[in-house]
Amino acid sequence: MNTLSKWTMSLALAIVLVSAVITTQSAQAQTFTTLHSFDNTDGAYPVAELIQATNGDLYGTTEGGGANSNEDCSGEGCGTVFTITPSGTLTTLYSFCSQSGCTDGVNPFAGLVQADYRTGTDYAQK
Repeated sequence: MNTLSKWTMSLALAIVLVSAVITTQSAQAQTFTTLHSFDNTDGAYPVAELIQATNGDLYGTTEGGGANSNEDCSGEGCGTVFTITPSGTLTTLYSFCSQSGCTDGVNPFAGLVQADYRTGTDYAQK
């Protein structure tokens, strides 16, 4: 390779690197905002993903915390289903283990899905 070819390749590489740096610097950084910090009374350990419903609110579950606590859920609360607005207003929709013997379940690990009125089981009367 002669000196001119090496110089041309070096210049081309420099242009590519400068373009990459300019592109990287102009990319916008994402900002994260804490909407709510769980305090165990309203839930704890939100391990599943959130869903954003068509009304714009976020829905999710917590694996612990909530209004009910017993030996079935290590005494730390049995989990909740909650909704939170984009501005951070949290509402607990359900606290697990509210039935005798925790027949309604404890410690949900899974997230939620949004359904419409056609989801579920239907029956017809004759």
